[in-house]
Amino acid sequence: MTIKTHRTLLLLAASIILAGCQTTDIAPPKTTPQDENIRTMQADSDLDGDGVLDAIDECPETPPNVVVDAKGCPVVVYTGSLEMQLQGFFEPMSSQLSDEYDQAFAIIEENLHEQQDAKVFIFGHVASNELAITPNKNNLSRNRAINVRNRLVEKHHITTDRISTYDCSDRYPFIATDFSESALEGIGSKDRRVTVRASTQVKDLANIENASDRKRYEPYLKHCEMFE
Repeated sequence: MTIKTHRTLLLLAASIILAGCQTTDIAPPKTTPQDENIRTMQADSDLDGDGVLDAIDECPETPPNVVVDAKGCPVVVYTGSLEMQLQGFFEPMSSQLSDEYDQAFAIIEENLHEQQDAKVFIFGHVASNELAITPNKNNLSRNRAINVRNRLVEKHHITTDRISTYDCSDRYPFIATDFSESALEGIGSKDRRVTVRASTQVKDLANIENASDRKRYEPYLKHCEMFE
């Protein structure tokens, strides 16, 4: 066998090994910031952006704009006790969610009509760089929560007595971990968000009996204040 043949076989073997190591990630939508593709596991990270920490997320690569349950897996129609959540992300300085969330809100509506005793908690957030240039502090984070509440009431017929809105301002960053230098530019995009949670178990954030529910909602109780 010639030296040239040896080289060809070695290159072929290397290609096969590399191909076997490749993984396939879900391609993000064009509007998804580049930092959402970071795959650096941290104790308090939520890499797929569904509102469930990676440490307890049983579906760690949930696509964007999907309603998930307490385990981080997509919700279709949930029977029995209900615990679901949705993270919605905004354009800079905007308080309007895009139409790409329509399907997610339809799922929330269906589940809430099935579970009439479920309560809804809406948490509005703002990025620190937005807050720095906002004339009336907290208005943007509150408007984000209010607009989502109005969307649930007007388009999905959820009564206002089932909904509580909270202002988190920039006090509860989306992810408290280190990012590569190349990702720092877009990190604020994840703080431009609203978090929607619905639960049949939790009626009042200040009075949560179940330990797992308390752990799930405690950061919001600590960093956010109810305003309506």
